[in-house]
Amino acid sequence: MAVGLVVVGLGHVGSSLLAGIEAARAHLVHPWGSLAEAGGGGRTSDRSSTEPMRSRAPLAELNDLVLGAFELHEDDAYRAALRAGLLGRSLVDELRPRLRQIRAMAGARHAPTRRHLADALAEDLRGFLEHGGCAKGIVVCTAPGLRQLAGKPPFTAAEVWAALEEGEADVTPGLVYAAAAAQAGCGFVAAARDAALQAPGVAALFAEAGQPLAGVGLLTPDVALREAVAQVLGAEALGVVGSTSLSTRVEERGARLWGGPDRTQEMALASAWAGGAFELSIELRGQIALHLAARALDAALLLELAARAGRSGAQDWMDALFVEPISSVAPREAPPGTLAERRERLARELPALAAAAAAVEAA
Repeated sequence: MAVGLVVVGLGHVGSSLLAGIEAARAHLVHPWGSLAEAGGGGRTSDRSSTEPMRSRAPLAELNDLVLGAFELHEDDAYRAALRAGLLGRSLVDELRPRLRQIRAMAGARHAPTRRHLADALAEDLRGFLEHGGCAKGIVVCTAPGLRQLAGKPPFTAAEVWAALEEGEADVTPGLVYAAAAAQAGCGFVAAARDAALQAPGVAALFAEAGQPLAGVGLLTPDVALREAVAQVLGAEALGVVGSTSLSTRVEERGARLWGGPDRTQEMALASAWAGGAFELSIELRGQIALHLAARALDAALLLELAARAGRSGAQDWMDALFVEPISSVAPREAPPGTLAERRERLARELPALAAAAAAVEAA
């Protein structure tokens, strides 16, 4: 069963996501970093925590994905991967025939209103899914948006459509693509931070369309590092006095000012025996965009399973992958506090999704 995976934006995350999928499909690299494909938890005694999510739920196969993209200008996945410069040139060149076939659809065009633009993008999505023979589609939006809204957020689907029609200041490209995805019958992953996509009206829009929605903003590794530091100190009966995070992110500044990899460092000071103290520091060096690309794949595969299971609206159980939850006017239980607890909740949801998807398929 073919599944359309359309990436909005061929920047660092978008291009790495597409190139990584093609590299894994060609068996050139192992999909390390993906919880769905490579597992997670490290070397622990609990084998279930290290198993890929695929072993616990019928996720779509990588070979079943039909890849597409939206970009403001004419582009393809090969040129985008070269421009990003995150992957080895030899690997990108070996993937050139595959990546050149992923040509971006035009995301910028003249339209009377944002509503008309969303309609046009939805038509492009329908055409892409039909041409690829896809039963379902997932849109992964990597385009960043607003940090906070200037006005009142929309609370209903009708208010979202009204905002698009009137071209309000809080309407971001991500919101336009979300509306297009809902119209085209696609699930939507808000991979980048965008306050416009946290509005309750967006969840209502997808609930009315009968499609799932997840987001907002994929988690970077610093949360896991912070909890790891606290866990190590706690296991040694040391009292954490204080902690701090240091991060130098290339993509946050828009240019490679120092030429090196992204750096994320977590440091903590703990009280020890007889008034002594210990300091623990963990530093992660590498391209954070590659981590986010792997998480984007995880989110897309999980959301596609949710769609097959008949789920719609905001998928709160996926908050282990995101910085911010999608807001909703419906009452819901308080989310788990730690990342480990949130991942446990996600894992507990997989059997129910698998059973529901099987029931829908058998009906």
